[in-house]
Amino acid sequence: MRKILVAEDDALLAAIHQITLSEAGFEVLVCRDGQQALEAMDAFDPDLLITDFLMPRMSGGDLIKAVRLRRGARTAVLLASARDEHLLTDEERGDARLEKPISPAGLLGAVRALEARFGAGPMAAA
Repeated sequence: MRKILVAEDDALLAAIHQITLSEAGFEVLVCRDGQQALEAMDAFDPDLLITDFLMPRMSGGDLIKAVRLRRGARTAVLLASARDEHLLTDEERGDARLEKPISPAGLLGAVRALEARFGAGPMAAA
């Protein structure tokens, strides 16, 4: 089963992401901040990380940098944020970006696009 780790501090948005992705057949783990997501990364072993940028304890940018150091390209990254793209460093950019506000259809479309892009790499069914 394909696994998605969601790092989102907005409880309502996190619940919408979880429902949308679970109903599409993904196994989803939601974490409330970047630090919690990083701590869950190895045990959950996700194919995709979806992260907000502004979160308590560890920003999405710092989470992306830490995941890249730990896992390389093993985990695809979707940055789901209202943060201006021009304010991101190269190390803070994911493999794709989704601008907030995010609709369930937009989220699922971005995830499917990453699946198509990575093929047998990250996001491939186990």
